[in-house]
Amino acid sequence: MIIGDAAGLAYPESGEGIRPAVESAILAAQVIASAEGDYSQTTLLAYQHRLEDRLGKRGAKEIMDFLPSWLKQSLAGALLTTHWFVRNYVVERWFLHSDQPPLVVEK
Repeated sequence: MIIGDAAGLAYPESGEGIRPAVESAILAAQVIASAEGDYSQTTLLAYQHRLEDRLGKRGAKEIMDFLPSWLKQSLAGALLTTHWFVRNYVVERWFLHSDQPPLVVEK
């Protein structure tokens, strides 16, 4: 199992990778613990499913991926000058991910 930066889990908007690194390590540990000695590919595939449920599929296309660069640069220039956008999107969503609930840790 690959976790954290090695798995390319940093958030694309901010490049922040501490939270996904820690959460991916916790998910990997949970899958290993629940495997009960069966470390087959089928059993360990649960890690990929849990990871995608938590962080989304890596490389999934978003609406911004389809816009031309000149339009994205123009929008970014305008949006990054507004206090509301910077606070609600850049800080709260892209860096803090405050819209995402805490990871439930199984014991």
